[in-house]
Amino acid sequence: MENSAPANSSLIRERLNGKILTAAECLEIANRTMGEAISDRRHGKELKATAQAWLVLAERIAQAEAIEALKAKGK
Repeated sequence: MENSAPANSSLIRERLNGKILTAAECLEIANRTMGEAISDRRHGKELKATAQAWLVLAERIAQAEAIEALKAKGK
């Protein structure tokens, strides 16, 4: 199975395009990367670590989104 890192990189660059990814988008990337990790014997460990990093990022962005929502609610 070939490594799809360039495709993921271009997808991420396209989504960024001057904006911050949402927690949901990070979770989507994490899920897709974890799926790739399961089916890729050669790069599975690296892909799993990458997916875990996306999960951490998603969690932190979700916290920031919650804080922003509370701020907006208080205005």
